[in-house]
Amino acid sequence: MEEKLEEADIGTLLHGILFAYQKTVKNILGTGAAIFVHPVLNIIKGRNIDEVFENLSKIMPTTGIMKEFRFEKFAPTKYILHVDGCVWAPHIHEELKPRDVACPFALIAMSIFEEVLKGKVKVADSEYTKNGNKTIIELL
Repeated sequence: MEEKLEEADIGTLLHGILFAYQKTVKNILGTGAAIFVHPVLNIIKGRNIDEVFENLSKIMPTTGIMKEFRFEKFAPTKYILHVDGCVWAPHIHEELKPRDVACPFALIAMSIFEEVLKGKVKVADSEYTKNGNKTIIELL
């Protein structure tokens, strides 16, 4: 009997592949966050980084991929991204036990941060939980 992958299985597979790839090339290329800049900034708009992050926080949960996507501001150029209720976390975080990579959603936020603030982001690994993660996003 032939088994078919469910849509969620495909997403989990791709999420896992992205983590593995990121771990391999991190020392050479940094975060690789720049690949997300143009597609994301064409969708997410705002007059400043606070508005852009606010709009991104509203849009991300509508994908059904996570329940909460929010930014906590500590300084004009320092935030913590909180991702909670991620559909892939119970599988990927438990199986791969990522510790030395950034969440792919944090990479999106980092790319936006760099583009809007016109600076270089400090590379930070995410801190993973069973259902999400948190990542510090700040300029060098």
